[in-house]
Amino acid sequence: MSNTIHPGYGAAPYNALARPRGAVPAGRQGIGFLDMAARAAGQRQAGAVQAAEAPSLEAMLKTKYPNIHYHVFDASSGYWRTRNDYPHYLLYQDGDEAKKTLENWQPTGSNPFYGSIDGRFTAPKEIHALGRVPPGSKAVVIHPKVQERMERDPAYAQEIFAKIDTWFAFDAARNEAILPGSTWDMSQAVAIGEDGNICNACSSSGGGGLTFSRSGTDGELSWWDLRMARHAEFMKLLVEGQIQRQLQASDWAASGLAKSRLASMLDGGGLLDIFGSEIAGVPTETILALTRAQVWGGGAVL
Repeated sequence: MSNTIHPGYGAAPYNALARPRGAVPAGRQGIGFLDMAARAAGQRQAGAVQAAEAPSLEAMLKTKYPNIHYHVFDASSGYWRTRNDYPHYLLYQDGDEAKKTLENWQPTGSNPFYGSIDGRFTAPKEIHALGRVPPGSKAVVIHPKVQERMERDPAYAQEIFAKIDTWFAFDAARNEAILPGSTWDMSQAVAIGEDGNICNACSSSGGGGLTFSRSGTDGELSWWDLRMARHAEFMKLLVEGQIQRQLQASDWAASGLAKSRLASMLDGGGLLDIFGSEIAGVPTETILALTRAQVWGGGAVL
C-alpha cells in the first residue's frame, strides 16, 4: 500500500477499488487534506490582510489629534512623577530625542525646588522649557511590546486608542471642572506601559514660544508667568468693573458644563472598563473617588 497522502484522505473510508481516487459519494460534501490546508492558509492570509488594512494606533490618534507626537519606548519610570527636572518637554517633539534621553533617564543631585518663594516663581529649566510647548499639544509613549501586539491585533489597537482618548477627555474635564478656563492651553502627555495600561500621565499649561525680557532670567516666559499675567489682567478689569458680571457668568456656565460632562463620564462612561485596574500605579477607583471629592466635595487636587 502506498504511503502517499491522497487529496481525498479523511473525506470517506479509503477504497481504491470501489471508486476512483478522490471521488466523493453522491450527496456528500468532502473536504480533503489539501483543501483544508489551502483554507487554513487563506484564513491566515485574510487575517494578515485585515491587520495590514486596519488603521494603526498612530493613524487613529493623528486623525483625531493631527499634531500629536507619537513615541515608542519604555516610559514607565517613576521619575516621571517624582522629579521636577524630568524633561517632559521632550515628549512634545518629534524625532528620537525623547527616546534617547528619557528611556534610561537618571537624576543627578537632589530634586530641584518647584514653587513660589516670597511671591517669586522658582523652577528648574525643564519646567520653564514647558513654556515653549505649543498650547494644546498632545503626546503619547507606547511600550515596544504593546506596539508589537497592536501591529498583529487591530482590536487591541482599538482598545489602546480608547484608553488614551478617554484619558485626554477625562483629564481635561476634571481640570476644567476644578478650575474653569484652565484647560484652554493645556498640553497632555500619556504613556502606555508593558501591560497596556496607563503607566504615566501629566498635563501642563504652556506659552507657545513667547519671550519676555526680564532682568535675572533667561528671557523665556514660563507657563506660570503667563497664567499670572492673565490673572493680573483679569483682576484689573474686575476692579475697573468692566467685565465682572460677564466673567462671573462665564465662569459659572463653564464650570457647570464641565461638571456635567465629568459627571456623565463618571456615572456612565465605563471608565473602570476602559482604564483597567490602575492608572500610573494608583487604583483607578481611587482616582475616580478623588476626582469626585475634588469637584464636588472639596478634596485635595491630585
